[in-house]
Amino acid sequence: MDFYKYSGSGNDFIFINNMQGDKNIRPSLVASWCHRRDGIGADGVIIIGKSQNYDYTMRIFNADGSMAEMCGNASRCSAHFAKNILGLGKDEYQFETLNGVYLTSLVAENEVKVKMTELYDVDAINVNDLSGKRALYLNTGVPHTVIQVSSVEDVNVLSLGRAIRNDVRFPGGTNVDFFEVIDQDSQTIKLRVYERGVENETLCCGTGIMATAVACAKFFGWSGEVKVHVPGGLLKANVDQDLKELFFQGKIHLVYQGQLSE
Repeated sequence: MDFYKYSGSGNDFIFINNMQGDKNIRPSLVASWCHRRDGIGADGVIIIGKSQNYDYTMRIFNADGSMAEMCGNASRCSAHFAKNILGLGKDEYQFETLNGVYLTSLVAENEVKVKMTELYDVDAINVNDLSGKRALYLNTGVPHTVIQVSSVEDVNVLSLGRAIRNDVRFPGGTNVDFFEVIDQDSQTIKLRVYERGVENETLCCGTGIMATAVACAKFFGWSGEVKVHVPGGLLKANVDQDLKELFFQGKIHLVYQGQLSE
């Protein structure tokens, strides 16, 4: 089985072409492929399949084999995959996930923008007691708890993120986003994320970037471009005060391709 290893600002994925519908991917296989010592190593496995109404479907497996409703960085990588591997040849794509339909645009050969169409459950769970200056729960395709801190470098993302992720108030768990404001005037932040399903800190999380940009719009009245520094690099989010136009973009690249034993 052919596979393609992609990275979206350090958030890495194994992509598989299932447009013919002939591949059966078991969760146990996903976990073994994603293992960073005994497998290929990745934050998740992305299955691209045929859609009746859109360009393709995208099914997302976390590194532990569980399913995810949405992944922002995998969405960005999928546009390059569709154009260059599937041979669809366009610069804009509409595709289906378990959580709805999304739009991606290649703004350069290795830079992709995604429109985030899902935003709900804003402040649906009270998280004001959590450590930090401000906190907000929301869902940008998957659940996120965003926490403002004085310095992200001083946060033990693994231990604190895991504790919050498993808090009883979140029946299905939550991703946890720790951010600090670098500059109010230029709307620049630094962000670190504990990802549910990966169960660790990742170098970049697209839905977390969007969730944190929305939180900044709520906390500080920001609108327009938000610059987000993550361990994997710089990405740009865009929010408006009505929270209707939500985008983020950044670099992606195809790392290598190979074959999997099934």
